[in-house]
Amino acid sequence: MDADRSAVRPYMHGYDAAALKGWSPGSDRWARYFRSRVPLAPRIAPFPATQAHPDLATGPQLMNLSYDYDNAFFTARKYGDGFARRLLRFWQYSDLYGSWHGLPVDGSPTDNPAHGLVNLPNPAYTDAAHRNGVRSLGCWFWPRDGDFEEYLEQRADGSFPVADKLVEMAAYFGFDGYFINHEAETPPAQAALLADLLRALRERAPEGFHLQWYDTITPDGHLDYVNHLNTDNAPWLDHTDSFFANYWMTPEGVETSVATARKLGRDPYATVFHGTENEQFGFDPEYDPRLLFPPGEPARTSWALFGSHFVKELAPDHDDLDAQGEVFRRERRYWSGPHEDPTRSGRLLPHDRETPRDRDDHRAWDGVAHHITERSVIGAFPFVTRFNTGHGRAFFLDGRRAADGDWHNASVQDVLPTWQFWTRAEGSGAPLSVDFDHTLAYDGGSSLLLSGEVGPGGGATTVRLYKTALSVTGPERLTVTARGTEDGVTLEVGLLFQDDPREFTWLAAGTSEAGWHTTTHDLAAFRGRTIAAVGLRVSSARPTSCAVRVGELTLLGPELKPPAPPQDFTVDDVCVEGETAHVFLSWRLAEEGVRHYDVLRDCDGRWLGRIYDDVYVLSVPRASVAGTGAGTRLRLVAVGQDGSRSAPATTTITC
Repeated sequence: MDADRSAVRPYMHGYDAAALKGWSPGSDRWARYFRSRVPLAPRIAPFPATQAHPDLATGPQLMNLSYDYDNAFFTARKYGDGFARRLLRFWQYSDLYGSWHGLPVDGSPTDNPAHGLVNLPNPAYTDAAHRNGVRSLGCWFWPRDGDFEEYLEQRADGSFPVADKLVEMAAYFGFDGYFINHEAETPPAQAALLADLLRALRERAPEGFHLQWYDTITPDGHLDYVNHLNTDNAPWLDHTDSFFANYWMTPEGVETSVATARKLGRDPYATVFHGTENEQFGFDPEYDPRLLFPPGEPARTSWALFGSHFVKELAPDHDDLDAQGEVFRRERRYWSGPHEDPTRSGRLLPHDRETPRDRDDHRAWDGVAHHITERSVIGAFPFVTRFNTGHGRAFFLDGRRAADGDWHNASVQDVLPTWQFWTRAEGSGAPLSVDFDHTLAYDGGSSLLLSGEVGPGGGATTVRLYKTALSVTGPERLTVTARGTEDGVTLEVGLLFQDDPREFTWLAAGTSEAGWHTTTHDLAAFRGRTIAAVGLRVSSARPTSCAVRVGELTLLGPELKPPAPPQDFTVDDVCVEGETAHVFLSWRLAEEGVRHYDVLRDCDGRWLGRIYDDVYVLSVPRASVAGTGAGTRLRLVAVGQDGSRSAPATTTITC
């Protein structure tokens, strides 16, 4: 049984009027398995001196409206088997993430499904978004099956059941608002009620909740893609936070958007997101984003991207395991620019609509980093990364291979490097290649690989990794865990300080040909200074080929106590489908101090799953857990924010 196709294993669904108005966690049969539990991380203040483009304004924001793992209608799950899934690696440029794919109402037939008005964002993507300081939005899409009047029910006191439930659902499932996409001609009376519903929704929502209106109907219900903000569609902003303008932008339309926002007393950057459609046009959209970002001038508005998932969906052989390297290159070209380096962004071909071009030609695209500044959440100790992209061909713990097989889970993706990849060669040669490597890892499914020719001719290679704002007070320390393949290759870790942002301070970071080696540095010598960036440098006294893997980088504060053992670890149910056992586990979520939980088979330490939640569903070969008549014992270990591990809790599977 392919667990991704299982009818027993929980999967996400959409919500029609009846499902919304009658919703509760108890009535939604799989609700508890689709919650995001990672809080929204605060972002550090801008510091232009360490930006890839120091002169780039920090005000413009970015909305990323896209698929999550895939365009999955009946297999939308939080995690699962399979490596060839889309895992976004560039959260640092987005401010809002919107989930874009409809879902059938629970119980719909697969051959003729009824789709819900609302679909929730995948909680794994919400976890990853929150870890990077990005708000995650559910999606409202009309037209769908049914009568829209059913959604507009209003109580005698003026409240709306659907509005109340939308707020409740966002709070329970852990996301931050809704993208409202109402693409159907609507009777004027219904349009007026929709405005009242959105007003009620806005009034009930907590601080930080975000509603974004897509440029569709006018206040009287007429479907009209205006392609900018003007006095006709501006009334929707009385009930929402921001406006996603449709894609056919013109210089005059952009200026009208700016003028209209200012007339309303609103910041154009916080209010107007002019859209670019990549799903259809790929790297060469029909309307030039430079209309929003004219070279040498201030940005006009914020930016909305639709279809950034095209980097995988339109890639040749995009589901072929051996073709994923090209998918990753396409993603870097989209976000960092055609050179795959955010400091060298900018298109290599002119924007010429008269000359037909291939939408897969990345040379036509500036790169998101050319227009939007990178953001960071690394403002406090501890910070730990294992460069885990959230999917892998195997799973590693403490450098050992703890499980074979492909997997994906964006929920446990690390905060990945701010710059992918800002490299410089100190000699006349090319810098080393930098990428995530899924053949070896220290913890998770990937490590950071620096490979190529290094030495006197090629010189050293410097890689800037993370933008930070870490104030050193004395007890802090830094560790680097790495391994290399050549004698004479030197690895160093660099700290760039706010009081001198031009020069790195370099500290030795040893490697070992035999395995992983950890180097620790006390940071007391830097007391009173603020670390503004962290990087790596690889060098050699002689020309040589190298392959240096970095498996873990930590910046730790005062030593923390390991988490307490998990409480109430229980097997709630075991459902067997053929030779597959779906094991439903639960425990009590710690109130603080836990980064994630690892599920292991007790007899041999085989890794079975990782999550930050109080539930998990294992889908494993029945034979792997059947064991003896006494059952198979599992261990659950809580892992702290600094990487420390608790004593295990145990439970037993019998099937």
